[in-house]
Amino acid sequence: MVQTLNINEDLLCPEAIADPYTYFGRLRALDPIHWNPLWQGWIVTRHQDVTAVLLDQARFSSNRMGYLDAHASREKRQALDAYFAMLSRWLVFIDAPDHTRLRMLMQRASFTPRQLLAWRPRIQAIVETLLEQIEPGKPVDLVQTFAFPLPVLVVSELLGFPAADREQVRQWTADVALPFFLALGMDAREKWARAEQAARAFGDYARALLRERKQHPRDDLLTAMVQAEHAGDFLNEDEVVANAVLLMIAGHETTSNLLANGVLALLRHPQQMELLRQDATLLGPAVEECLRYDPPVTATVRWAKVDLELEGQQMQAGQKLLLVLAAANRDPAQFADPDRFDITRGVTPQQHVAFAVGMHYCLGA
Repeated sequence: MVQTLNINEDLLCPEAIADPYTYFGRLRALDPIHWNPLWQGWIVTRHQDVTAVLLDQARFSSNRMGYLDAHASREKRQALDAYFAMLSRWLVFIDAPDHTRLRMLMQRASFTPRQLLAWRPRIQAIVETLLEQIEPGKPVDLVQTFAFPLPVLVVSELLGFPAADREQVRQWTADVALPFFLALGMDAREKWARAEQAARAFGDYARALLRERKQHPRDDLLTAMVQAEHAGDFLNEDEVVANAVLLMIAGHETTSNLLANGVLALLRHPQQMELLRQDATLLGPAVEECLRYDPPVTATVRWAKVDLELEGQQMQAGQKLLLVLAAANRDPAQFADPDRFDITRGVTPQQHVAFAVGMHYCLGA
């Protein structure tokens, strides 16, 4: 018997919010490349299709600013001048060859194996400080006491923001991110206004820090970004400022989500929790299974560069695609019994798409 797709097209409908895996799983089974008339874009849910789009740089773009410029009035672009300028330099929103250059310099600055190893004691000290504040044997709000503050403290420490400024920096970066997240009780105009104000304020603040770092280098990421060099090329000041904000947003949101989602999955599956307690070698596989089972980022967006066909669906240049990473990670064509949480599954980073794939694979993964 042929099933008929009967689905609420509102991506923020109660059923999609309460149980996104069932909602997007139905799309994956019945209409894996689905035109959503409310969102005015394509919803892509199968692992093979999500991966294909992420790898196809010739036909699909990450250039969000191209989309915003095309749909924003001249007045809006003028009112959001600092904000749009910042977004246009974010690593995640640009395509090759600019992306290739910027990513190479960012990697030179911050994400070499030697640098990651050097950071470990500083990160461990922050973790231990937060854990010491939790009273043993009593209920605790994991998000408020650990998952939320940890990445803010870590990224702020590594970038080199003074301790006295970190709460203000956190608020600026939260405001910059407002247009990309659901903020209940806040209309779009307020989101954009706060984002513009934060982009200007953080820009002024960070540029003053960069001038100081040029005169007095320190062992921090801001200094490393200023000094990063490849083939005689350096990051300019605007690129450092913009991507410092991006590191704050990306490092905070994803890490908080992964910690909370992972602990929740283990609590809901006590047998898996006990396996992990009994065998420390399962820690790595458990992290990968948490990333697959309930990833920290539900979806990412691409735009069609040209008129094209994808698995029988005709797409027009400029149309947007929502690539549902969470649905791809529960695709039965890729993972056996995908809705089962199993830390012994042996899933590898190359199999799931929690960090995307291809050119825009997460820099901090």
